[in-house]
Amino acid sequence: MSRQVALIARWNEKATDLGTRLLALSCFDNNRFVNGRNAIEDDVMSFESLSLEITTEVIDLLHEYCFILRKLIERADCVAQAKKLYPHQGEESISINKDGPDERKVMLCQKDLWWILGRVIHSQSVVVLGGDTNLIRVYGDGKTRSYSDGYCYVSVESDFDNEVQHILHIPSLVHVFSFSALAIEIKEVVRENTI
Repeated sequence: MSRQVALIARWNEKATDLGTRLLALSCFDNNRFVNGRNAIEDDVMSFESLSLEITTEVIDLLHEYCFILRKLIERADCVAQAKKLYPHQGEESISINKDGPDERKVMLCQKDLWWILGRVIHSQSVVVLGGDTNLIRVYGDGKTRSYSDGYCYVSVESDFDNEVQHILHIPSLVHVFSFSALAIEIKEVVRENTI
C-alpha cells in the first residue's frame, strides 16, 4: 500500500471515529436520564453538572472533525465533490431552544461542505446554541432519531468573514459526508489498494 493510500485510510478511519463521537455528544439528551422515581434518583442520573464539559468537547470535536475531514478530502483529491455537498440543503431556517426562554429562529448556513470546513478550521469563535428537534437524520436511509435539549447547533465566526455568524447543524454536517458518494468513493479507493 502506498504512503498516500495509507494516509487516506488512516484519516478516513479517524474522520469516521470523530464523526461518531461528535454525533453522540451533540445529540446527547440529558432528559433521558432524569425524571426517575424520586428527586434523589434524578440528582444521581442527571448529567447537568457536566454541561460545560460536554459543550467544550462538542467544540473540540467539531474542530478536529473538520480538520481531519478536510485533510482526507485533499489527500483523496476530491475537493470538487466536497464543493457539491450542501449540509443544510432544503433547510434555510429553524427555531432552536423551542419553548425555552432563549427560543429564537436562526438562518442556517447555505454554503457547501468545503466552504464550511474552512470556516470552522479558521474560526475565531464557536458558540454552542443548543437546540431541539425531532427531525435529525442519522441513518443513510433517511430515518430520524428523536431527542431534545441537545448541543447540535453552533454559531461559527471565522477570520475569513468579519463578524459574520454562520449557523451550523452538526448532525447535518456529519451526515452529508458520511452518506455521500464521496465517502463511498474514498472507502473504495482504500479497499482496492489494501486487498
